[in-house]
Amino acid sequence: MEHPSEQRSWTVITGSTGGIATEIVKILAKRGDALVLVNRGESRAKAQRDDILKAYPELPIELVMADFMDTTQLSAASEKILALPGRIDALYNNSGVLTGEKVLSAQGFESHFAVNTLAPFILIRGLADKMARPEGETPGMIVNFSSSAVKGLKTLDLENLTNPETVGGLMTTYAQTKLAVTALAPALADELKQKNIYIRAIDPGATRSKMTTGGNSGMPKVIAWLAPLVFAAADRQAAKIVDSAAPDAHGGRTGIFVANRKERAMPAPANDQKTREALVSLLAQAVKA
Repeated sequence: MEHPSEQRSWTVITGSTGGIATEIVKILAKRGDALVLVNRGESRAKAQRDDILKAYPELPIELVMADFMDTTQLSAASEKILALPGRIDALYNNSGVLTGEKVLSAQGFESHFAVNTLAPFILIRGLADKMARPEGETPGMIVNFSSSAVKGLKTLDLENLTNPETVGGLMTTYAQTKLAVTALAPALADELKQKNIYIRAIDPGATRSKMTTGGNSGMPKVIAWLAPLVFAAADRQAAKIVDSAAPDAHGGRTGIFVANRKERAMPAPANDQKTREALVSLLAQAVKA
């Protein structure tokens, strides 16, 4: 007979200590999800865990530390999560970066690409076997955080995705990497469905956070000025994300793009099969770098 801990089902969320993710964690904790919180800063992660345990003393919470810009650390984080007893029910790829400065990772990748696109890909590939379950059971769920910034983009610039010459912030570099992570939903849907795992790209919508209102160099000044006035509160947006992450939501469909609790048309570049295949190939090569 299996020990109860061996049957535990985990929800993994990256970048849990900042922005909308802090509110998502509150929702998940309230409903009783066993949590794996993957973050770069250990002190903030411990403080978050302590706050959660004050309200829910018996809730299983595991902390995993990783710099999302470092592929080696992300692979090590995957191994730590794989070693936990039980399986993973959901993976929320929340962690993201928005800046107007060019910063390179240890592997030579520009920070937006490393964090917004490559990190989710590494975790998806690394954790998929622990998310797999027999056909007929409730599917596992992967949520890739998209952005309203992808709207209107005509192309996915794969040639400059990993290390663009210049970094343009919200409407350029950030948008391109968010378009790429959005495209991973249809690109990986068939592969993951064979393991009874669903994947969706979900746009949380314009959200008030430190990223959008704290003088971020990647935010256009006009938008940064308006953000505190017109962007929605993080708790409101978090509820939309969690609702749309339910496997039976949106007709139980996988590989889709969701915004404001509704399935939307996938951005045009993400609908191109050759582009998606080239993207997956690019990411697979980046993992080996």
